[in-house]
Amino acid sequence: MKIELSEHFTYKKILLYSLPNIGTMLAITSFQMADGFFVSNWLGVSSFAAVNLVFPLLMMLVAPGFMIGEGGSAFISKLKGEGNIEKARQYFTLLVAVIFIWGAFFSTLMVIFLPEIVRMLGASEELVPYCLRYGRILFLFIAPLLITTSFQSLWVMAEKSETGFYLSVVQGVTHVILDWLFIVVLEYEIEGAATATGLATIVNTLITLWYFSRPNASGLHFVRFRFDLYRLAKICYNGISEMVDAVSVNILELVYNLQLMLLLGQLGVAAIGVHSYVGEVFLSVFFAINTTTVTVVGYKYGAGDFDGIRDLMKKNIVLTLGLGFVMTAAGVSLADDIATLYLGYDPEAHAFATRALRICALEFFLYGFCLVTSGFFTGLDRGTISAVIAVCQSLIAPIIFIYLFPVLFGADNIWYAAPAATVVGAILGTAFLIKKMPLLGTEED
Repeated sequence: MKIELSEHFTYKKILLYSLPNIGTMLAITSFQMADGFFVSNWLGVSSFAAVNLVFPLLMMLVAPGFMIGEGGSAFISKLKGEGNIEKARQYFTLLVAVIFIWGAFFSTLMVIFLPEIVRMLGASEELVPYCLRYGRILFLFIAPLLITTSFQSLWVMAEKSETGFYLSVVQGVTHVILDWLFIVVLEYEIEGAATATGLATIVNTLITLWYFSRPNASGLHFVRFRFDLYRLAKICYNGISEMVDAVSVNILELVYNLQLMLLLGQLGVAAIGVHSYVGEVFLSVFFAINTTTVTVVGYKYGAGDFDGIRDLMKKNIVLTLGLGFVMTAAGVSLADDIATLYLGYDPEAHAFATRALRICALEFFLYGFCLVTSGFFTGLDRGTISAVIAVCQSLIAPIIFIYLFPVLFGADNIWYAAPAATVVGAILGTAFLIKKMPLLGTEED
């Protein structure tokens, strides 16, 4: 069932249009869970803790892919809505070129300065060698990881989201097979985990670049382009809230790791690592719905369909709150089983992880609402409002709570920081919607 951006979106159509991207996100995050499973169960707690210290830093450097993908999708969708397809191709090509420049630059920096960086992240002397062995390989693959990240949105904008889903499945299956081969069979240890991640990502990237290197059914392909710094800055500014959402998740992991190393040691880092894997699976559904929101709102805004925009947002609110309730209930009830899967061989680490999972699951209830509210304003080219919601909910509030809650309530209550932050984001998002929604299509818009 092909759904056009110009159609009226019912609940069914929102889910159907989001489904390939939900599948894409679930495939990516599910296979990352498998990666953690191999590392923890075959290499032990120290290797698992090292991976969870280094990987958030990688994802922070890859997060601009969300900014370029979401901001670019909103702008290119607007150009398509206006019928300006050639210009859309030029900006599409520009964005891919910028991604490669960014990736090459930061790969070089990270390989050079990695020893100093891992110590800044709070790695103990026991963990530093593991972090270096893992990171020196992993950071070589920043550019292809940026491509796969940005195209989670760009495939949807190109109305080829099912292709993005299939590629993610190919990448994920390749990742699991290589994990098994390098870690279990060949015993390459933590270097094998990093190599598996990188090579699986390259498979996805090469197929993506090949597809858009020639004319295709999406209408978008690589063409000659002019470097437009002003428009690039506008695209990045408009998509910055999505980058903030992605960066903040990983900054929080880094801040959590620093605090947990001080308060609870590497067992605390292992516990938050398990939550990160599970949280990524649940939250990926919201990220996928948000991608639909940005793309459809951007198109309808360009076409002047303001009633369609209002109706879409109302449905998104109901949808994300309903899904959030189900996810919270699932997270709480399955906490013990999930902890057993990853850390069942270590009773103390298992106990830490079970408590962390049950408390952190509370953030799922309001997270989707915060995300699609921010994405709604991205689609309207209101980057400032979008960024305010994202920064407060995903960065400022949780960091304050991470340091405040252990002082007020004890070290073991640090896990409540993320759920409390979503309440802050929901209050801000509601306030902006009440103020701005009635103004759509008016002179005050």
